[in-house]
Amino acid sequence: ACLPVTIDVGTNNEKLLDDEFYIGLRQKRAIGQEYAELLHEFMTAVKQNYGERILIQFEDFANHNAFDLLEKYGTTHLVFNDDIQGTASVVLAGLISAMKFLGGSLADQRFLFLGAGEAGTGIAELIALEISKQTNMPLEETRKKIWLVDSK
Repeated sequence: ACLPVTIDVGTNNEKLLDDEFYIGLRQKRAIGQEYAELLHEFMTAVKQNYGERILIQFEDFANHNAFDLLEKYGTTHLVFNDDIQGTASVVLAGLISAMKFLGGSLADQRFLFLGAGEAGTGIAELIALEISKQTNMPLEETRKKIWLVDSK
């Protein structure tokens, strides 16, 4: 069974706030402690109501929030972020298959990403983890084989 839930924390988009047809919460976006407390209340309630084995899939969270949520709840809840982990696993599978065809290993390669959003950084981190696993190199060293370039 799947229960989709939308957590509306408001918007800072003035055009949406002024739009009579906007169906979202008409207030400035919650941030900081207010945001953290709301998410914590949700995470606690879901686990209390549905048990330890409930899978919570985060979808379309802002980049900084997405990684923070995975880190914060990854040891206490069964959590998954499709943008970060799902996309990364598919790309890594493709790269491993390509290496079998081409010869060599992931550790022999250098990777350049145009974009450093959730998907790009998730893919980069999973590649670094896989290279570390294959070579026993420290993760910090394997990350040096990966470059992320974005608009900033």
